[in-house]
Amino acid sequence: MKKWKMAAAWCCLLTKRLYRKPAFLAILLLIPLLVLGYGMAARQDSGVITVALAREDGDPLAVSVTEKLTQSNGLILFRLCTSPEEAETLVRTGKTDAAWIFSAEMEAKVCRFVNDPARRNAFVTVLERESTVPLMLAREKLSGAVFSCCSEKMYLSWLRTNVPELADASDETLLACYNRVSMDTELFSYACLDGTAAGVPETNYLLTPVRGLLAVVLVLFGLATAMYGIRDEKQGTFALVPEGKRGLVEFACQMISGIHGAAAVLLALIAAGLTVSPAREAGVLLLYTVCVAVFSMTVRSLFGTLRSLGTLLPLLIAVMLAICPVFLDLGKLRAVQYLFPPTYYINGASNNRDLLRMMVYTGVLFAIRFSVGKLRKGR
Repeated sequence: MKKWKMAAAWCCLLTKRLYRKPAFLAILLLIPLLVLGYGMAARQDSGVITVALAREDGDPLAVSVTEKLTQSNGLILFRLCTSPEEAETLVRTGKTDAAWIFSAEMEAKVCRFVNDPARRNAFVTVLERESTVPLMLAREKLSGAVFSCCSEKMYLSWLRTNVPELADASDETLLACYNRVSMDTELFSYACLDGTAAGVPETNYLLTPVRGLLAVVLVLFGLATAMYGIRDEKQGTFALVPEGKRGLVEFACQMISGIHGAAAVLLALIAAGLTVSPAREAGVLLLYTVCVAVFSMTVRSLFGTLRSLGTLLPLLIAVMLAICPVFLDLGKLRAVQYLFPPTYYINGASNNRDLLRMMVYTGVLFAIRFSVGKLRKGR
């Protein structure tokens, strides 16, 4: 019981020391500010490409399709124009990447297309300044929106041709049967490589780097704590602690700092809707906190002065942001990515295999830290 009380007292003292340090509070405040900033950006109109939508006339089918497109969220930002001329001007002046102009007789042309698909009978005009990969993918979005209209016509045409028993049934009756068909089953299901985490949260693409950025911030927590540890060592803060237990005290300092940061990250991810299971996220963060603690201790043992660690810190952060899959996953650098902790957390959030790799990585770092410590004591 005395040992538990002593451990609790140590935790309280180490926590108080952390909250007296302005740098720790500044990094802790960085987590909600980062998520808040990305959240505000995600709520703004943003897209990889912008497409102008216009109708030559008030055709009901054209109105229905354009309304569906403007209500969708994603990488394509749709801008509804009052006339085809306005849409064309926006493309010519570079204010939009493309324009989709829907025909005045769209419904009639769709019917003619259904009856004779081989006949050239375009009902949407696409204007583009240049052909790019995003615009080619955007055309698939257009095809999907228009196909839902064509499918109804194809359904009616097939029944009228192949089921004479329904000749007396009205189009409304047949379409009522068509609409009663359950479409609740998803065409696509999401799963990780190891078969876990079948659910994937649907979020704005602007929020996708948040997890990686927060992982880098937790490394920043660890390295900052390592610098505090070097200063404490110089000042003799833990001089009364037996030499054999100073490594344990160092690990405790790292873990207390990391747990506070991880708790802030967990709350931020839940608030941003970037986690499927808060319980799993908490477990992954706990493993990552241990990993970052050992990583920081290893870096401290290899670069044992404030000056060298202070010089290395911004370089390490920059390298992790560039190499780890925070913004981009550079396949050719995948072997290098696994030299840094954020990669394991980003991938391990939905892949148990990377969690095992994180444990192995932590073990290897601990062996390096232990070996460097032994070598220094032997000098």
